[in-house]
Amino acid sequence: MKQKIALTMVLVAGFFSAQAQNYTIKGSLEGQGNEKIILRGTEGPITVEAKDGKFELTGSAGDEPFVTSMNTGVDRNLYLGGGKTGMYQPPIPLDIVLSKGARLTITGTALDLNRAAVTGDALNDSFTAFRKAEEPLIKQMASLQKEMVESRIMGIKDAVNQIGPKMLENRKAISASRKKFIKENPDAFASIYYLSMTVKDYTTTELESAYHALSSTYKNTRYAKGIAAKIEALKVADAGGPAPDFTKPDVNGKLVSLSQFRGKYVLLDFWGSWCGPCRAANPHLKELYKTYSAKGFEILGVASEKVSGQAQAEQMWKEAIEKDGLNWTNVLNNEVSMKQDVVQLYSVEGYPTQILLDKEGRVIGRWLGAAGKQLDDKLKSIFTN
Repeated sequence: MKQKIALTMVLVAGFFSAQAQNYTIKGSLEGQGNEKIILRGTEGPITVEAKDGKFELTGSAGDEPFVTSMNTGVDRNLYLGGGKTGMYQPPIPLDIVLSKGARLTITGTALDLNRAAVTGDALNDSFTAFRKAEEPLIKQMASLQKEMVESRIMGIKDAVNQIGPKMLENRKAISASRKKFIKENPDAFASIYYLSMTVKDYTTTELESAYHALSSTYKNTRYAKGIAAKIEALKVADAGGPAPDFTKPDVNGKLVSLSQFRGKYVLLDFWGSWCGPCRAANPHLKELYKTYSAKGFEILGVASEKVSGQAQAEQMWKEAIEKDGLNWTNVLNNEVSMKQDVVQLYSVEGYPTQILLDKEGRVIGRWLGAAGKQLDDKLKSIFTN
């Protein structure tokens, strides 16, 4: 009997321990009806059907806070003008922080899901505060985008000159608003996360200052570590030093490090199977590789796939490599349990991005979009002198 009681206690303890690992999200959204709610969980998408606007879902969380997104099956594409043949902007998801044992509540409207309130812990409270701080500016940008589209459809020739400067000022105001929030809320998890998302808006000195001004509470998270790595990489780049090293798996699962290519000129090609311009640039890259590989030129492809599942990412990546006939080393950035985000490390803001390194691993060329003639001329000057 004692053994049975002891076993029961162990099972019960194990049950409550497992429960403590899980997060639960309950929501009530006006206009949601019985449509689906889609959460990009830590292990892939989780989908539930709402009932009269209410829903509940649960899942397991990792060892540290994880920022993910929620979307809805309700049609909420943002209409930008132009009638039946007009333009629409894809819906913006809602940012949510998942953590062990979190009990969250979401309230708002389905059409404005990205501005809904998420309550239940300090992590998400800080995100809600961040959204409220920039909400007027985000609405203003949406209005300007609609005005731009409608003006162009109406044939107003000076639309870009009239509205473009306003949009530019709005973007600057959004950036300033985010910097202000980060500075004024050093203890907020939202501050460390959004600083990691907006590093391109800072100089190296400004970024380092902003980072050191934040509380140490969340500086053991992947987002903080990414900022720290970025600061070091920028310092190296500013000083003309070597590009930061990284290690990622190739198509066979073998780990490949950038440092393995020292002694050769290396083109880092940031691409993805989904990226049309990237794929269109591959035939010319194949010509360059054929011409210069025997002379000490290498290409290291760094792919990022826009899917949440690891298996699907690998499949799309490998199929694109085979179809395009890429015979140089390729690695996948978004592998399982990613510990190092190379896209963030190199401040890649668009695709393709191509970065040329010399034999010592120093950056000697960088291009957003296919480099084309600039890369041709650079390689010709290197290998024909």
